Amino acid sequence: MADEAKGAEGADERVKSLEEALSLEKAKNEVLMEQVLKSENTLAEKDLEGFADVIPNEDRAFWRGQLLENRDNATGMLNRMRERLTPAPAAKTETAPAAPAAPAAAPKPLHNRETAPRPSAGAPAASPADKAAKIRNRAQEIARANGCSFTVAFRSAEQEFGEVR
Repeated sequence: MADEAKGAEGADERVKSLEEALSLEKAKNEVLMEQVLKSENTLAEKDLEGFADVIPNEDRAFWRGQLLENRDNATGMLNRMRERLTPAPAAKTETAPAAPAAPAAAPKPLHNRETAPRPSAGAPAASPADKAAKIRNRAQEIARANGCSFTVAFRSAEQEFGEVR
C-alpha cells in the first residue's frame, strides 16, 4: 500500500508539473499570436498605403480585410487594377532620334463613286432575272399591303410592269 501511495503522489506531482508546463506554453502561444496579428495588421496597413492610388478611401476597409484574409490574391488583384489604370509607356528610342514624321495621307474611302466605272450609254436593258426580281419584290409589297395571297399579288405586279401572260 505504501508503494501505491508513493505512486499516486508521484503521479499527482507529474500531472501538476505537466499542467504548469502546458499553461506556460499556452501563455507563450498567446504572446506569439498577438505578435503575429500585430505584424499582419502592420503589413496590411503598409499594403493599403502602397496601393493608395488604386484603392478609394471608402473601400479601404474592404481591401484591408482582403489583404488580411488572402494577401497573395488581394495584391495580385490590386496590381492588375493598377495596370489597367495606368497607360502603357511609350516605346523608348534613346539610341536614335525619331525621324520627322511624314504628313499623314488622307484615309482612302471604302468606296468612291468618282472612281467607279461609269455605265456606257449603249448598255443592254435589264436582264430577265433583274426584271423577275423586281416583280417578286413588288408582289411581296402588294401582298403585305393588301393582305392578299402572293399569287394574286404577283399577277398584279406583272400587270404593273407590263408582263401579262
